[in-house]
Amino acid sequence: MTEQEARYDRIAEGYAEWWAPVHRTATVALLDEVAPDVEAGATRLLDVGCGTGALAAAAVTRWPGVVVDGVDASAGMLAVAERQRSTLDARAGARIRLRHGYADGLPYEDATFDLVVSAFVLQLVPSRLRALRELRRVLRPGGRLAYVTWLRGGPPFAADDAFDDALVAVGLEPRERGGGDGDDPASPAAAAAQLRRAGFGAVRARAATLAHEFSEAGFVGFLSQFDEEDRFASLAPDVRARLDAELRARLRALPPDGLRLVLPIVYAAGRRPDDAA
Repeated sequence: MTEQEARYDRIAEGYAEWWAPVHRTATVALLDEVAPDVEAGATRLLDVGCGTGALAAAAVTRWPGVVVDGVDASAGMLAVAERQRSTLDARAGARIRLRHGYADGLPYEDATFDLVVSAFVLQLVPSRLRALRELRRVLRPGGRLAYVTWLRGGPPFAADDAFDDALVAVGLEPRERGGGDGDDPASPAAAAAQLRRAGFGAVRARAATLAHEFSEAGFVGFLSQFDEEDRFASLAPDVRARLDAELRARLRALPPDGLRLVLPIVYAAGRRPDDAA
C-alpha cells in the first residue's frame, strides 16, 4: 500500500463529508462532455478514481442503459462509494461495479470501454502522461476520454491566510505554500497538447471555474478532517483546542468573500483513434 492510499483510507469519511461537496457540481458536469456519445449508443463507462461514487451514481441515474465500472486506489474511498451505490434504486445500483485499481495500471483488458471519465484524480498520479496512455488502452477504438482537473494558478483564498496566522498564534510553523500545482496544465491548450501526446485525437479542452462558499464550520472541518488531517491529529488536545479557537476567530473577522474558494479548472476530452494500437 502506498502512502497516498493509506492517507485516503484514513480520510475517506472526511473527504465525503467536507471536500466532495465542494467539487460535486463540477464533477457531475463532466457527464455533459460524453452525453453525445451515450446518445449515439455508448453503454460501457469507466470512472477512474471513482472516489465517493458520486459521478458513477449520477451516470446510472441519468442514463438507464449505461453500466459503470468504478476503480479507485483507496479501499476506504471504495467503501464510501459502495455506500453511495446502496442508496440508489436497486436496478440503477446494479449497473455500478466497483474495483480496486490504479489509473496507470488498470485491471481491465484492452478496448473494454466505450467511455472513460475521471474527475479531479489525474493530479494524484505519479505520471499524468502514463495514466492518460493507460486510459487510452482500455478504450475501444473510437471511444472517448473526458476528464476534469485543476488548472494552475487561481486567486488567493483569504481563509488560507487565516489558517496560517492561527498556526503562528499558537506557536506552530505555518504551512509551506506554493509550488503545489504539480503537473497541472497551465492552460486548456496545454491539457489538449498532453492528450495528443498520449495518443488521443479529436481533442478539445475548455477552461471553467469552480466556486464554493464555505461556512466557518465547513472550512474548519475541511482542514481538520481532510486537507490538514495529519497535522491536526498530531496535536496535543490543548494545542488543538487553541488552534481551533484561533482559527475560528480569524475566520469570523474575514471580509464577506473571505470564505469563498475560487479555483480554475479544465475539462478536456479526446478520442482513441480507430487505428490506435
